[in-house]
Amino acid sequence: MFLHKKLPPVLIFLAGMAWGTGMCFAGMAEADTTFTDSTTPFVPLNTQHSGAPLRILKNHIRVSVQPSGLFTERDHRVLELLNPALETMINPYQIRYSADMAKLRVIRAWVSTPSGQKYVVPASAIFVRPEPVAAGAPMYSHAKVLSIVLPKLGKHDQLHLITEKTQTTPYFAKQFSQFWQIPVSQSARNFRIEITAPRSMHLRAAQTGGWMITRQNHGKLVQITARMPVHHAHYPGPSTVAESQFSPLFEVSTFPTWAAVGKAYWSRAADKAAVTPLVQKTATDASHDLQGWDAEKALYAWDSHHIRYVGLELGVGGYVPISANSTLENRYGDCKAHATLLQALFNAKGFKLYPTLINWNNVFTLPPLPTPFWFNHAIDYAPERHLFLDSTGTYETPGQLAVGERDKPTIVTGPHPRVVMTPGAEPDANQLDYSADLTLHRNGDLTGAAKMVTHGWWAWMYRETFASIPPSAYPRMMNTLLLRDGGGSGSFVPGNPNILDQPFTVSAHWHTVAYAHVGEHISFPIPPGPYLTPGLSGRSNPIRALTRVIGPLQRQHPVTTYLGGIHWTSTIHLPAGYRVEYLPPAQHLHNPAGSFVYTLTQKNHRVIVHYTLQLKRVVYDPQQYPALRQLLKRDYAAQQSPLVLVRQ
Repeated sequence: MFLHKKLPPVLIFLAGMAWGTGMCFAGMAEADTTFTDSTTPFVPLNTQHSGAPLRILKNHIRVSVQPSGLFTERDHRVLELLNPALETMINPYQIRYSADMAKLRVIRAWVSTPSGQKYVVPASAIFVRPEPVAAGAPMYSHAKVLSIVLPKLGKHDQLHLITEKTQTTPYFAKQFSQFWQIPVSQSARNFRIEITAPRSMHLRAAQTGGWMITRQNHGKLVQITARMPVHHAHYPGPSTVAESQFSPLFEVSTFPTWAAVGKAYWSRAADKAAVTPLVQKTATDASHDLQGWDAEKALYAWDSHHIRYVGLELGVGGYVPISANSTLENRYGDCKAHATLLQALFNAKGFKLYPTLINWNNVFTLPPLPTPFWFNHAIDYAPERHLFLDSTGTYETPGQLAVGERDKPTIVTGPHPRVVMTPGAEPDANQLDYSADLTLHRNGDLTGAAKMVTHGWWAWMYRETFASIPPSAYPRMMNTLLLRDGGGSGSFVPGNPNILDQPFTVSAHWHTVAYAHVGEHISFPIPPGPYLTPGLSGRSNPIRALTRVIGPLQRQHPVTTYLGGIHWTSTIHLPAGYRVEYLPPAQHLHNPAGSFVYTLTQKNHRVIVHYTLQLKRVVYDPQQYPALRQLLKRDYAAQQSPLVLVRQ
């Protein structure tokens, strides 16, 4: 269980940030979308031509579980390629597994063509390699990738594959838990899962999305079978939650409750946070003479800044942390190591802190049955303050989580394991405040100076941004940002990203060439506040960010926003010889989704613009979506409305 964080797609567009990271589960990138009043919220279903690049024609899975939690799984799958341009999706065909805990072998593999030809894949075309790891996310792992190199596939060619996996070490002794999903964008036929286990294990089964489940007892064994005859692919709208939140799921588990999952983790992790002499000395040195919350923030900052993130997935290490003492000696560790070390530092100072399991993916619900395998990240929970702390996030504000960790159910471990929700949008705590002084010159150029103050997840995002870019690159990045408005020059003056318990500030100055066309009239949209200077990318586009959310009239699935609170004020000095002919009308809208206020006032030879957007939630379900759409559509229209000047 490891993690390298990334921003959700909508926030990448909002902030203009451009980096990629590796995740445990990956999905196809969303296509760009533009605003439309179409009544179709997603691509219409077509049972003959779903648009999927491939189709599962058959997937028969047989799992035999032993009382110890070990199991053997045999899979027989047939995949049909529907779009040859995307052949690389399955060629080479790859299966990831832990070589330290399991054995995986290919029993047979062949390709058949519509004309009746059959190509058997030779053993020489099957390779086992270490898992590739991105340079930005160092990792030590026993994971391997079994790769099957196929002959070139054409349209309607079929891959037939029979594999067998034998689990040689259980993740949790005498427990078995597993789930299977068919992504909603996947076309599938003839899906069958058959599990045989001892009745004494009390294996339960559950499903979402239409699986047909049967259960039969055979002496001391139970056989659970799940079937999905047909699943047609369809495509959710942009800015929806991850597909795994609503894709058809079949699950089995011996864990009776979510508290039992927390207990299982805690039974292995509790003694790893022992207060050794090294832990005690580190806690004393890091906290100095501070007390209470000030001391806790100092311990958090020390862990964040001095322990490098390195993924560790060695054997059962995916769910067992290394000791805090070892992490201090090595000065690196994964999310579990960070969480355990921070717990140990808190223990040394007499503070309570417990490891917490969370899903970093864009998923905000739990599956039907308790399982540890739904989670891919570990953070900490301070029960006395009801605060979550993630020291893996080097630049997170203490007590304010990053965007991928908010509004989610977590499993708090410790002596009293339970499900606890992380904070939601909290617009007052996750606030971006921006003020700009802009001068429009008679030749159409625009000169600006601005200051941005960020809190909560906005501060985390911009601390991380400016920590990764050398100051020498600021002018070039500003030039890139200004290209869409005619080009220009300028730079940034950021605060210290290593100070975590204070708002993060950024100042900027710039000069845009030919921002507006000069004539008898000058017409231009109001420069959109926080999106002009701190984005550090030419992709920063607030209109695009809004249209990704508000395009469909209706939604079938929940949508995410990641906005919190935004407030900006811009003072625009008008060019000599011109007066205001038209000001966009003021906007005041408060509804169940949040609030939007937009006002423009003229004072002397200036126009002063005030913009405030506050969203109450991170996730809006389909019933809440109309209010969100109404709010953001009003925002969209206001940002498109021009200020018109006329020559005096």
